Amino acid sequence: MITKIPKVLILLVVCCLLHPCVFSQQLHAQNENFSVKRTSFSSQITDEFSPVFYRDGLIFCSNRDENSIIGYNENQKGLFKILFVKKSTSGWKQPVLLADELSTFFNDGPITINQEGNTAWFSRNNRIEKVFGNVNDTTNKLGIFSAELTGEKWTNIVPFAFNDQRYNFTAPAISPDETRLFFSSDKPGGYGGMDLYYSEKKDDGWREPVNMGPLVNTPGSETFPFAAPDGKLFFSSDGHPGFGGKDIFYTLQIAVNWIAPVHLDSAINSIADDFGLITDSTFEHGYFSSNRMRTDDIFSFHIMQPQFVHCDTIKENNYCFTFYDERQQLIDTVPAIYIWDFGDGKIRKGKEVKYCFPGAGAYTVKLTIMDALEGKAIADKVEYKVDLKDIEQVLINSDNIGMVNQPVSFQGITTGLPDFTAKSYFWNFGDGFRPGGPIENKIFGKKGEYTVQLGLWGQKDSLGIIPEKCYQKKVRIINSYEDL
Repeated sequence: MITKIPKVLILLVVCCLLHPCVFSQQLHAQNENFSVKRTSFSSQITDEFSPVFYRDGLIFCSNRDENSIIGYNENQKGLFKILFVKKSTSGWKQPVLLADELSTFFNDGPITINQEGNTAWFSRNNRIEKVFGNVNDTTNKLGIFSAELTGEKWTNIVPFAFNDQRYNFTAPAISPDETRLFFSSDKPGGYGGMDLYYSEKKDDGWREPVNMGPLVNTPGSETFPFAAPDGKLFFSSDGHPGFGGKDIFYTLQIAVNWIAPVHLDSAINSIADDFGLITDSTFEHGYFSSNRMRTDDIFSFHIMQPQFVHCDTIKENNYCFTFYDERQQLIDTVPAIYIWDFGDGKIRKGKEVKYCFPGAGAYTVKLTIMDALEGKAIADKVEYKVDLKDIEQVLINSDNIGMVNQPVSFQGITTGLPDFTAKSYFWNFGDGFRPGGPIENKIFGKKGEYTVQLGLWGQKDSLGIIPEKCYQKKVRIINSYEDL
């Protein structure tokens, strides 16, 4: 893979810095979740990785084109360039250099391009002068640069405002709305080797980069981000628990927080290095990089359409109870006051009281019986232990009522199931199960009552069986609040 990369002063390129070589693994055909296949343009001799959707094909990094002025021995490979491969009805064409103006005598890539295809952000070394350098010089760090497409030429190449020649800034990924630029850096203040950051775009330019925090970043390295159309951020990590080497995860921002990273299926992740995933808006189809066949190659994946035969209806958790003391036998002529203390500052009085706990948990309820005339306790204080548990089920958190042509948010993060970790999410809004994430927004075009179903695939067990769970709830869609 990359352990034999040329020792030039630019060897800090992300393409070779961020995923160390591990022993190879033969590719299995497919498993129950995904169909995975190595692309025909991937070579068994050179490296191809970090695919990007572009026009009718893919952009990717490869060292197959040796055009460097540095010499190598037979065990070394060429520098990395940004190539483009077009796909037709007959298959993949021959890869070609994406653009001369984006090529240097050093390592180039990875790259990210906006949806219009007219603005690119890419990695390369900060110093690109055509001179022979000291091969042991590691001071030429990686930076992020942007370029604009004018006609058929990439022009106006400028550095990212926060590049720092003392540290690496690499693997850029632009969000679909172009308001955030994600990237990886080893600058100070992080949690490990390479951390994920993002910068917000405002009218006057890019804001100071924000570290994505310790839930996402680890003492290891996180890099190769991809901002998917549905809001998920895919990335590669060797710090989170996985199958080995670098594995692919995704996270999602809810309010201001990022959820705990979700580890992808075993067809995509292997004991080798897996990284650089991209996907369409439905996660039904995409590409990723892996060195499971000795060199870095690009693989395509297709998700197998799931079939959930039975979906349980979600039940409401009930935390409301009526309390009475069945052990105290007091003479009717004794005026008594029953005082119930629920431990949260809430006091109820009466022989029989109703109380609703805020949720699942262990509670202690105390009862004191007072003589109404004397003001003294006439019985020993009694304590009741209450242990409340949520119903073991998948929760679909959403409003029960929504408006026509207005988005309704559905959240399936809380599974409430012991010994079950959701790996894949499938939502059915009346048009069949489709891949999604833990949070989905749906716009209903007509008034009525809809049944929303959430199917889950869990982690494959030792026998190769993938556990399935499916739950459903009803949502009422109205034209206006007058309908209520």
